[in-house]
Amino acid sequence: MTDLPAGTSGEHAEPVEHAEPVEHAEPVEHPALVAYQRRTSRNSRIYAAVLVLLMLLAFIGVRLAYAHGELNKVSFRTAPSPSPAPNGLPGAALRLAWHTDDTAAGGSPYDSGVVVSYAGHTVNGRDAVTGTVRWHYTRSDQTLCSVLQQDGTTIAIYRRKGNCDEVTGFATATGQPKWYRTLTDDGETAATSTSNVVLTANQHIVHAFDNAGGLDRWDWTAPANCTVRHALTGSLGVLVSMDCGGNHQLVLHDLISDTVKWTVNTGAALLPIVADGFLGALDPATGVVFRYTADKGAASQSARLPVAIASSSSNPAELPTVVAGVTATDAAGQSVQLVLLSRLYVFSQDGSLRWSASATGGAWPVADAYVICQLGPDRVVLRRTDGGQVQLDSVLSPPARSATSRTFPVAGGVLLAGNGIALYR
Repeated sequence: MTDLPAGTSGEHAEPVEHAEPVEHAEPVEHPALVAYQRRTSRNSRIYAAVLVLLMLLAFIGVRLAYAHGELNKVSFRTAPSPSPAPNGLPGAALRLAWHTDDTAAGGSPYDSGVVVSYAGHTVNGRDAVTGTVRWHYTRSDQTLCSVLQQDGTTIAIYRRKGNCDEVTGFATATGQPKWYRTLTDDGETAATSTSNVVLTANQHIVHAFDNAGGLDRWDWTAPANCTVRHALTGSLGVLVSMDCGGNHQLVLHDLISDTVKWTVNTGAALLPIVADGFLGALDPATGVVFRYTADKGAASQSARLPVAIASSSSNPAELPTVVAGVTATDAAGQSVQLVLLSRLYVFSQDGSLRWSASATGGAWPVADAYVICQLGPDRVVLRRTDGGQVQLDSVLSPPARSATSRTFPVAGGVLLAGNGIALYR
C-alpha cells in the first residue's frame, strides 16, 4: 500500500484555485466637504490678495509721506557727550569767550557741558566752552514756540497749524531724540519747568507732563468764566492766579497728581513768585508778599517790597519770566529763595525778606553761599547769599546783541542767556 501525505484522503483532491487580489475602491468625498473646500480655497486666495494689496498701499503711503509729508522735513545731527566743563567761581577779569544771536532755552540752558539755544526752526546744543554747535535738530515745516532744558532733557515745543503742541524730547548731552508727542493744548502757550516736570499754560488750560518721557501728569482746565493769568511751578505744587468775572482767585494744584489742593479768593490780581520752599504771591500794586499754607491756603503777609513792581508781562496767559522758586544756600547751610522782580529779593524759607539788591539782568546761585547777579548788559557781581560783601565786580564788553535777562555760572565763567547768549570767562 502506498502511504498518502498527511492530511489527504484516498479520494482525488480538487485543484486549489488562487483568489485574485481584491482592489479597494477610492473613498468618495462627501459633496458638502467638497463644496466647503472649494469655498475656503477661494476665500484664502481672496485673503492673500487683500494682504498683498494692503502691503502695497502701505508701501505707497510711506513713500508719499516721505516725499510730501513731514518725514523729509526733519534734519538732525547727534554727538558724543562732551568732556566735563570746568567748575569753580568766576575769575576777577572776565572776557568774552563766545556769543550767538540764538535764544537761550528756558529753565536752565546749561547741562552736561552743553548750552542749549534755538532760533526759528532749529534747536542747537553748543559746547559750553567754545560755543561750537555739537548737535542740532531742525523741522523745516514748523517753527519753535519755546525750548526748555531741565534735568538733562531738552524739550522743544513746535508750532503746528497755529497750536504749540508738537513736542520732542532730546538727551541734552548728545542731542539724541528720546520721545515725541502731540499735546491737546490749543493756541499759543507759555512754558516753564521744575525738577522732572514741564508746565505749559494758556488762558484756559494748565498742563503738566513728565520731561524725561513726555507722559502726561495732568491737564487742568480753569472753571467757566475764569481766565488764567499766571502759573508757577515748584516742589510744593503749581500756583495759579486767575480772574473770574471780576473776582480774583489763587489755586494750588498738586505737582504730581491731578488734584486741586485749594482755591482761595484774593482781593487783587496776584503774581505767584515762589512755589519752592514756601508758597508766595505778590500784589504788584502794593508790593505786599502773601505767604500761603500748603494744606489749606491760609494767607499771611510775609513782606512788603517797594511799590513800583511791574508785572512780568502784559499778556495774561504768559508765565512769569522772573527767576522764581530758585533755591540757594547761605553760609550757615540754610536754604534761601531767590526771586527776581525789578530787583533781586532773597527770602528765608518762612517767607520773610532777608535782603534785596540791584540785579536788573538776573541772578543764579553759583556755589554754597554765593549768587551771581547781572547789572544791566555790561556788569556782573558775585555776592554772598547772606547779603554780605561783593566778592567780584567785573565790567563786561558785550557784543551788540548780548543777553540781558538771566545769568548762570557756566564752565568757570558767566553765561548771559536770553535773546542772545554770551559766555564770559
